[in-house]
Amino acid sequence: MSLEAAVPSAPERAEATLVHRDILPTRPGQRIIGWLDFVWLWFGMVAQMGVFLLGASFAGRLSLVDALLAIAIGNLVVGIVSVLNGDIGIEHGVTYAVYLRAPYGIRGAWIPSLLRAGVAVCWFAIQTYFGATAIDLSVKLLTGYSNWWLWYWTFGALQIWITMRGVRGIRTLENVAAPLLMALSGWVVYLLGSQRGWGEVLRFPITAPLPFWAAVTANLSYWITVADNIPDFTRFVRTTPGARGFFARNRHSLLGQLPGLTLGMMLFASVGYVGKVFTGFGNPVQAIGAALGGGMVLVGLAIILLAQLSTNVAANLYAPGYVLSSVFAPRLSFARGVLIGGTIGLVAVMPWRLVDAFLTYLPSVGAALSPVAGVMFADYYLVRRRHLDVPALFRHDSPYAYRGGFNPAAYLAHATASVLGIVFLRYSWLVSVPTAIVLYVVLMRAWILRVHPAAGPGPAARLGTTAGHQWEADVQERRVAP
Repeated sequence: MSLEAAVPSAPERAEATLVHRDILPTRPGQRIIGWLDFVWLWFGMVAQMGVFLLGASFAGRLSLVDALLAIAIGNLVVGIVSVLNGDIGIEHGVTYAVYLRAPYGIRGAWIPSLLRAGVAVCWFAIQTYFGATAIDLSVKLLTGYSNWWLWYWTFGALQIWITMRGVRGIRTLENVAAPLLMALSGWVVYLLGSQRGWGEVLRFPITAPLPFWAAVTANLSYWITVADNIPDFTRFVRTTPGARGFFARNRHSLLGQLPGLTLGMMLFASVGYVGKVFTGFGNPVQAIGAALGGGMVLVGLAIILLAQLSTNVAANLYAPGYVLSSVFAPRLSFARGVLIGGTIGLVAVMPWRLVDAFLTYLPSVGAALSPVAGVMFADYYLVRRRHLDVPALFRHDSPYAYRGGFNPAAYLAHATASVLGIVFLRYSWLVSVPTAIVLYVVLMRAWILRVHPAAGPGPAARLGTTAGHQWEADVQERRVAP
């Protein structure tokens, strides 16, 4: 082989920055997640301290019935959004960060991708903080020794190590943790209620009323992070090549996501609500410790620890791993992305401050990230009609380069929707998503596609699994970093 043949050309070196083996479209053998795996995945993610805290924050502000109704409505809507956006991963096998190159531009995708990763590492820090306080309380009860900072770093390192193993390690963890968490949390709710009587929960006074739709918005905003990057999971969901129809293609996603998210949130948020009513503590660690007491407190705290582990691994470290490996390809693998993202979360975030302003933090996340979900939906279903030139997502000279690698329609829609979400903060999600959808479609059809017609569905547009086509082979191996 000549030296010239062995040295990549300048265009090849440029395109190598868009490709890494970890972000190639998935092959049939990699699609290992069934509907029950997805149920346990969601139960494992929603069983966490943040959800307990969300439920506790509604006590004294909404009745238990209204709180559960707000939780059901909000999470059913988010579940539907997750299923719709999840079709991107099922149909084309691409990651969230790679798909964003179509609506936001080859270069423009970096900013919303990093925004999602930033929110994820904040959540990772919050959940690790809760887990560390649970460990510290347990160790203090047994030995009298207290050092939550040590447990913060130790617990964080364990979660990073598990996530670096990839989707198979996450699947195994969730399938073990989720059933245990469901049983143990149900037991805690029963125990708390039987001690004082359920009538006290139903009659708990409303001292600081919260508007019902503000509570719905808080629930909508809670999982907008995963609703955005859900293709990172659904690209591994089982599907039949050539399956026609949305329901046939998304059967495992539908059966797993809607009950897993909605019922899981109702169950685990009720633990926080009941704990706040009976103990007066909003912090679930303190509530469980006060309610159970003695040696049984270790069981309650074990629930918390397992909940934090199962949530952080799947929801808050998995996404930064793929985002960073996409943005900084080919220098970062998925595992290194997880390591860097997790370390930033542990070092740079002060989770105790975010916890103190929880009902402000949640709608703020909604204002920042819900426009991404709106842009994704509008782009995939209304502009492209699910057709996508996947190999072009890995080329700088693709039709998705727009102007300088950025699509101004996506940025204008996103920025406008975010500003309106901040102005109407209590209802951010309800304002931001429809604004992003309408504005993106109008701008694309009236402006961008007239200037860049090749960026639309076009004659070269294709389908993936619906047409029995696998995209991985179409991405040239010589451009893929090991």
